[in-house]
Amino acid sequence: MTEPDSPAVIACPGDVFAFPLERIGRHGACQVVAVDDARAIATVAVLAWAGTTAPEITALADVPRMVRDFMFWTPAEVLKNVPVEVPAEYVRIGTLPVTGDTATRSYDAWDFAPDVIRQCRWDALPSETTAAFRTALESEETVTMPGLTYSDSGAQYESRLLAACAFSDDAGYYSVGEDFRMESLRAWPALYQVALRSWRDDLLPFLESSPLVKELTLTRHGQREIDLSRTGLERLTIDITGLERLVLPPCLDLLNLQSTGGDVGSDLHVVADDAGRWITVHLTGSVPTVHGLERAHGLRIGAIENLDVSDVAEHFPSVTWLHLFGTPGLLRNLDGLQALPRLTALWICDLFGYGPDGFPGPDELPTLTSLDLDSVPAEVVARVRARYKKAPNVELTVRRPRKPEWLAENLENPLRRWDGRDGIPRTVAKKARAAFVAALRQIRDDSPTDENTVTAAATGFLDTIAGLNRKHQFLYTLERDEVIDAVNALTAGLSPEAHRVLEPLIEEALDD
Repeated sequence: MTEPDSPAVIACPGDVFAFPLERIGRHGACQVVAVDDARAIATVAVLAWAGTTAPEITALADVPRMVRDFMFWTPAEVLKNVPVEVPAEYVRIGTLPVTGDTATRSYDAWDFAPDVIRQCRWDALPSETTAAFRTALESEETVTMPGLTYSDSGAQYESRLLAACAFSDDAGYYSVGEDFRMESLRAWPALYQVALRSWRDDLLPFLESSPLVKELTLTRHGQREIDLSRTGLERLTIDITGLERLVLPPCLDLLNLQSTGGDVGSDLHVVADDAGRWITVHLTGSVPTVHGLERAHGLRIGAIENLDVSDVAEHFPSVTWLHLFGTPGLLRNLDGLQALPRLTALWICDLFGYGPDGFPGPDELPTLTSLDLDSVPAEVVARVRARYKKAPNVELTVRRPRKPEWLAENLENPLRRWDGRDGIPRTVAKKARAAFVAALRQIRDDSPTDENTVTAAATGFLDTIAGLNRKHQFLYTLERDEVIDAVNALTAGLSPEAHRVLEPLIEEALDD
């Protein structure tokens, strides 16, 4: 027999709750300072306390509120409006008198652990390190650095301390000389972000002794193994081309895996605390074969052209939220979503290639509470609305349902990858796409079966492409093939004789 669910705990003014800080093996505490019954909102203040076990209420009698002042935060108490229903992991330990402010414009969920953990880490740093950081943010002092020169004049580069928060070896406005050393960056006390497009042997020693450097972007490094476990990084963007082993720091929150081309490899092993339980992963285009992130809690994949959802389930089976964004692109095997037993939030945008029957219903995704469909097939939207109407626990958001005409102009447009391609000016890509869409609409709206209409539309499109190429000289083998694909898409209904009439026009346009 199934046990009935415990009744929900409703917050009351004065209530004090302990909550787990699982990532660091400790507990925090907070107090309800006000309740708005009409709006079902509680105002909660975080207390300046953390311990290895949940406290007795008497231990918190004189504890002040926590002031959040790590990194760039202006010192202030953490005071938030949250739902009046208290999550199960928050345990009521008693009641204390309410003192201090009871009103705030900040609205959030009962998720105070990230702020408390980061504040604990900040407070554990040497006071001279955090003091130098704060002083630099208010300083008008300027400093020079050996090995950095202005790109235009060659003079030694000079920067203000308050602005010296990020270093890049490809900044543009300064150049990095052979005599530059990472150790020199200690002259920038507020430095928190480093971006390198090649490997430096002095990178790891610098990062391991610079706890305030929180973000690293590293491309074209040429390394097979990289160990970042002794750094303070919270966000990492890394090129995984040729990488076989990556060891992550325990404080990492965001991991962005990219590839600059070449062999990504099929045996990338990532070493992360609890198999990546605390990490959000960002990918581009596809899912690489990666091991060690089986417990990653969130996954975002952008710039998708063609994605098999079963790949997500294979390598990231524990994600609680999944965001998929196309260029637009195609999704396959959506039933792979059923292999994500903890999935609560799903967002799909600009992705197609599946029908109404291929989208899992609420029975197949029993843990789902949020479903966001943006720019997906209109027929899928209609079916999903009907099925999820019976699932009140799922918040469904629908935007821009796409009809077949839109798909023909965008997803099936052979020139859609021109935008952003090297060697093709953005204006050329825009005009070429507009010419294809105009020809497609002319055929569709006038007479799709009239050969004169189709021929005229295709000829107009070719004239535009030829004119753009005469001015910009951008047509090479790949682009010529794509123009031919575009013409074939426009003239799919023509007879063989009409196609032969167009062949010299195509050759003339492409050879111009």
